[in-house]
Amino acid sequence: MVHYTMADGLPSNTVYDIFRDSKGYLWISTDKGVARFNGIKFENFTTFDGLPSNEIFYTQEDNFGRLWFATYNGNLCYYKDGKFYTASNTTFLRLPFKPSYIRNIFIEKDSSITITFSDQVQFINIKNDQCHTYQADSTNGYNNITYLNKINDSEFEITFGNRKYRLNVSGHTTKSEKIDESLVADYLWCQKQEFFFNKDFVFSIRHKIISKLPNNQLRITDLHRIYYNGRDSFLCTNNGVIINNSLQILKGKNVSSINQDNSNNYWFGTLDNGLYSKYAYDTKLFRNLYNEKIKYSYWGKNGLFFTTYDNNLYQYNNGSATCLFNYLGYKHERYQSGVEPMYLLDSNNKYYSFYNNEYTIIDNIFAPRQLVRSYLSKTKINDIKAIFLVNNNLYIQYRVSLRRLDLNNLREGDDFFSKMKVVSDQNNKFRIYCSAKADDNAIWYSNINNIYKIVNDQPILQPQFKNIAFKSFVFFKNSLVGFTHDNQLMICKNYSGKIDIDSIPFQNCIWDKFYPIDSTHLLISTNNLYRLLTIYPDSSGIKATVTAIENPYIPLQAESVCTDTSTCYFFKDGSITTIDIKSLLSKPASPQLFFTVLKTTRHTISLNSEIEIPFRESKNMRVLFSTLSFNGKDITYQYSFSKNDQDNWTDVKGEEINLVNQGFGTYFIKVRAKTISSEYSEPIIFTLNILKPYWATWWFIILCSGTFIGLVTASIRVRIFSEIRKKEKEHNNEIKFMKSEYKALNALMNPHFIFNTLNNVQGLINRNDKLAANEYLRVFADLIRQNMQNISKELIPLQKEIDLVANYLLLEKLRFKELLNYSINIDEGIDLTDIFVPPLLIQPLVENSIKHGILPLESSEGRILINIQEIADNLVIEIKDNGIGLKKSKNNTAPNHESFGLLNIKKRIEQLSIMQNKEIVFSIGEVWDDSGLFSWTIASIIIPIND
Repeated sequence: MVHYTMADGLPSNTVYDIFRDSKGYLWISTDKGVARFNGIKFENFTTFDGLPSNEIFYTQEDNFGRLWFATYNGNLCYYKDGKFYTASNTTFLRLPFKPSYIRNIFIEKDSSITITFSDQVQFINIKNDQCHTYQADSTNGYNNITYLNKINDSEFEITFGNRKYRLNVSGHTTKSEKIDESLVADYLWCQKQEFFFNKDFVFSIRHKIISKLPNNQLRITDLHRIYYNGRDSFLCTNNGVIINNSLQILKGKNVSSINQDNSNNYWFGTLDNGLYSKYAYDTKLFRNLYNEKIKYSYWGKNGLFFTTYDNNLYQYNNGSATCLFNYLGYKHERYQSGVEPMYLLDSNNKYYSFYNNEYTIIDNIFAPRQLVRSYLSKTKINDIKAIFLVNNNLYIQYRVSLRRLDLNNLREGDDFFSKMKVVSDQNNKFRIYCSAKADDNAIWYSNINNIYKIVNDQPILQPQFKNIAFKSFVFFKNSLVGFTHDNQLMICKNYSGKIDIDSIPFQNCIWDKFYPIDSTHLLISTNNLYRLLTIYPDSSGIKATVTAIENPYIPLQAESVCTDTSTCYFFKDGSITTIDIKSLLSKPASPQLFFTVLKTTRHTISLNSEIEIPFRESKNMRVLFSTLSFNGKDITYQYSFSKNDQDNWTDVKGEEINLVNQGFGTYFIKVRAKTISSEYSEPIIFTLNILKPYWATWWFIILCSGTFIGLVTASIRVRIFSEIRKKEKEHNNEIKFMKSEYKALNALMNPHFIFNTLNNVQGLINRNDKLAANEYLRVFADLIRQNMQNISKELIPLQKEIDLVANYLLLEKLRFKELLNYSINIDEGIDLTDIFVPPLLIQPLVENSIKHGILPLESSEGRILINIQEIADNLVIEIKDNGIGLKKSKNNTAPNHESFGLLNIKKRIEQLSIMQNKEIVFSIGEVWDDSGLFSWTIASIIIPIND
């Protein structure tokens, strides 16, 4: 059995009870607290962790998953979700009387808990977190309640000694009866199994006989626990465990308790020697079968054989070993230190032995009188590594050579070493590390550089291995299996042809020796557990796999390993451990996982399938989980953390996951585990919902969006208003400037007109035409008066502009006589007093027509027509002249010269369009008749009047 003590983590070597909870943990009750065991480590709890007493007799679990502890001081206590609940933190656990230690904890059919106390007739019943106290009738003289169960809410059935009572809630006895003398018994329970027992029998709670107690071997007071697995009965006594009244184990140990874990392994607690476990492997140990270490083992048709370092040959059978050849009786010579003996037993029971400098052959180990032939060597023989028998030839591997010994040519008295032929490298430069016999009986070997095959006593290099060299290899299932000097395990298929090499992924071990188990499995010893290599058929397409074997009963670094058709034998230290091959090859169960708590910066939360936490607590979280693994200790963990429930496995050390700065949302957290020999377990999962922070909620987003939109709108409005005010100010300034400039332009027209008029008067005077000059001056005076009235205004009625133009034309008529004729035509529907135009809008155009169009005609009659009409809500003013035309007029002036008045009128119209926000159009052009002759020059102004 595997033995656990305080050195392994137990709180005490005094174990009162072992209880398996609903998850599968083992709770170990001791005199120094309780320990929770998951198969890997002990987690200890004492008064420091919340227990009301450090001496706990046993544990019981109710239907709500609460673990109740039978304390020495009688104080009530249970454990739930990582916390101990006692009278100090839970009101209903406070008792109204001073209790003695807790004797029994009964789980009733209605899920309530009834607790009895030693040496007291008071008991309590806890239901719906309410504690009720009851007083039993003790008139029969018994103070200790043997057994109690709740019949209904108003009655209890109580057993005192040989009587049974019905007790109502008021404490009155409603029924009393005597128990059959043959059934008078005490009460014990184990893992929710309840038993009565007396000096002869063990009964079920319904008085059905379970087991017969051993006669005269066991006193009732010596019995601590009873356990029944449905087939076998276990009696835990102060002198070991009695199984089915016959087999006794742990003899001499005061065994206090027994239980099984979820993997059906047995656990035994003792009152002075800690904890023992018996794993559910079909494993047996046979001690003291031989003295020296094992050098060679072999299984053949006649059984299992092995040879020890003292050169003795044994046969093993049913747990005992028989010496078939006693070398010390044959020759009193012990092996020399540093010289490795080597042995071989063939299928015909012929035995070959190399021992010191002696080669021995026994033709038949089972012969009544064994024929032993012995050959000596004058050369000192050291370091024989392997021997192979092929067609009456022995191949012997030495340190630097491989030799062949032809047994047909060996005679009595021959020096066997001198009879050997070297079949390896004749130069003996390189050490031979390993050799093996292939399926076709060919011998192969490997040195530090290459692999060779012996063909006709010659080493043939095997180039297909491409300079791969092995430290050790064997031929197995049509493959060469070996490991290199850098500890790489390889499976080489089709090794004689186009080789196919499959490398096994790194294992945390150093490879040692190969032991075939069956046609598919190869056992490999290492410095860290045995590994099982499985090679699948080529047709399966499955690569070879390696799994570790974690059976605690298999001795590591065994001296030798051998198998028959059903059993594997491990030899070590004079003992043989046997295990059923099916058990050896069976895959152990994967670990079981449980989420425990989620720890945030503020709280510790018990985990279930789905939890919610606020965002402010999600910056630094720790997810804790626990493991159950009673078949393996080396646990590997992986976790997946994602939002889309997609697996994203990451390795994690220990039973804790750290999550830092996770955003809000729903996350799926998964954890899985495996031992070094098992597959990954089914993942456990829970959903973590990190609530949105206030700034991510819909109302806050709407509020912020509204506020932002409002601020942006307000900013835009302020900016727009600012720009409008700025534009308005700029526009007003521009209008003011334009008005000033417009007035200046208007003012420029006055001196220009006056200058031209005075020139005309001067011309009349020079011609001595006083009458015309006087008339001219009169009209000129009226014109000056009109102009002075108009020029100070931005806009004047069109009538005033027409009057000014009429006076101007009259002046020009007086000047040019018949050379100038004019007419002013105004549509009847036009109210000239209601239409406002800038002053001197038409006059400069009329002046321009006379100066550049009419005057150059000289002798011809010039005509000017002024037409004012309304067309499609537009006032159209046309000034037509039949002068020389624009083209001839430009030819008569300097290049790039344009009339000052014309430039002025264009600029004034542009500014007027801006000031009045109207599109005023000015154009000037020529009109030709149908025959292609020039007719008129027309200047037009179009002013919208619909506003």
